[in-house]
Amino acid sequence: MRMSTLTAAAAKRKIARILMYSILIAYSALCLFPFFWSLLSSVKDNTEILVRSLSLPEVWRFDNYPKAWTDAHMGKYFINTGLYAAISTTTLLIITPMAAYVIARVVKRNLLLYTFYTLGIMIPIHATLLPSFILMRGLGIINTRPSLMLAYIAFNISMSVFILVGFMRTIPKELEEAAFVDGATRTYTFFRIIYPIAKPGLATIGILAFLNHWNDFLVPLILITNDNLKVITQGLQELRGQYGQDYGLMTAGIVLSFIPVVILYIVFQEQMIRGLTAGALKG
Repeated sequence: MRMSTLTAAAAKRKIARILMYSILIAYSALCLFPFFWSLLSSVKDNTEILVRSLSLPEVWRFDNYPKAWTDAHMGKYFINTGLYAAISTTTLLIITPMAAYVIARVVKRNLLLYTFYTLGIMIPIHATLLPSFILMRGLGIINTRPSLMLAYIAFNISMSVFILVGFMRTIPKELEEAAFVDGATRTYTFFRIIYPIAKPGLATIGILAFLNHWNDFLVPLILITNDNLKVITQGLQELRGQYGQDYGLMTAGIVLSFIPVVILYIVFQEQMIRGLTAGALKG
């Protein structure tokens, strides 16, 4: 009787495991399908894309990529986007750990300060676009590189502080106390002990911020109109013709746009998951 009960329980666990993996595989396939379709379409012409959307191309048209890079100016937009994302993300990685450390360790009554930062998560970016435009115009920096980078930094501070505060609260206080006993200052302790330990959290906010900057379309659309300053999402939008579209060219541009972020995530995914998990468990 006991053996049959154990066998039934094992069978249920096996069925549950099979069902779980089936759902995960189906969800993964659903998520990967747009990437697969874009890769396949980027080496076809319009006729093959429209008639045989999911079949392999009869002629592999790799010339769509150099056309998208040069003729459609995707190379210029690519460099602009990388510059904006790199500078904005680097700035966030410098200023937000300091704010998070003060909230997590220095200020005793930090609820008000913490609430002030985290309230920004609940404010939709769309609601701030008009005020941001008016502010940038008042400062005289509308349609310039600093206007876009300042907007990116401001829009990502709240989430970055929220994640880092949760992560820094998991760092043992004994490390700081030992440093203070040895005569270390608060600044020295932060930069030589806390900051290196917080690398998983920094990788998390760095990747999330970089992805937000790289994929954003609405903020540059409002703040940037100069062709020499536009980003890659604006360049993809301009690949659409008024009376027709070259879908092979468009999908080649899309593939070029998502290659850097995929590589970035693959390289730093372990640290990103560690940072999110630490903040979620003890934040």
